[in-house]
Amino acid sequence: MQKKGRFDFVIERSDANEKERTVKISIQPDPRRYTEVTKAGERYYLDKYLKVLVPWEEMRREMAGLPIFSLSPSIKSSRDYARGRREHVTNELRGEDHSPPLEKASQHRELDGGDLRDLTFLSVDICGSSAYRRENAENFEKAYTLLIRELGTLVGHFNGHLLKLTGDGFIAYIDHPSFTSQCDATIDLGLSLLVLVNDTINPSLRSIGINPISIRVGADYGEATIRTIAILATNYQSVEVASDALNRAVKIEQSCDPNQFRIGRELYELIHVQWLERATETPFHGTSIGIPGYKVYVVN
Repeated sequence: MQKKGRFDFVIERSDANEKERTVKISIQPDPRRYTEVTKAGERYYLDKYLKVLVPWEEMRREMAGLPIFSLSPSIKSSRDYARGRREHVTNELRGEDHSPPLEKASQHRELDGGDLRDLTFLSVDICGSSAYRRENAENFEKAYTLLIRELGTLVGHFNGHLLKLTGDGFIAYIDHPSFTSQCDATIDLGLSLLVLVNDTINPSLRSIGINPISIRVGADYGEATIRTIAILATNYQSVEVASDALNRAVKIEQSCDPNQFRIGRELYELIHVQWLERATETPFHGTSIGIPGYKVYVVN
């Protein structure tokens, strides 16, 4: 996979012509991320987070002709959405019919086989699920069903899709032509999953006397091979995803504390400065994924 990079800019509108329906904008490297440096008479910008010195002319050249993508969630605020869902979820736990959100989530679609693409993966797991299930299987099933439905819907709100359920959680992915939009959406989704658990699911469970749950969320970015496995003799067919990024996301999730979101270095290097400001490096045993020294970050 070719190494990718991103530039973060502050964009300001300088002039607009309504008659011609045109607008002029000015862009400058985001000062939250870059420090201007002059070296041998040349203008550079030092990336404070990645510790990379980028020539200004390279920034300008790379920006020329780039398409502009938009990948916006269908909800405006995760906290407002969580507050709005709480009453509906509580009523459902008390026996009322399921009431879906008014916001329209992206519909589920399966990955096509025979393809190679770059994806972001999120691994979500319920902490202590085996003990919870042994203690009260009925309550666990209620909590699990609620969690999968509500968090799975939230994945759709962020233009993601469920890859598979794992029995005590799920793996989701985001697939989009713009890797910067894709990676930013992954961070926003990971944090929003925790908000929904803390502000909607757990208050609703407590209201009917069911113990709250904690989740772990891990994410990373990378190349994935999508292949179709078929056994003609038994008429079995399945789409399989082979990806180091997927494996890393699962291992990173397993290293999380309860109600924590961690990401790998490959994802970290491609996210906007607003998320870099919220990411802190944390100890991680990279040998578990075959990459000694691989860096992992907690995002708050």
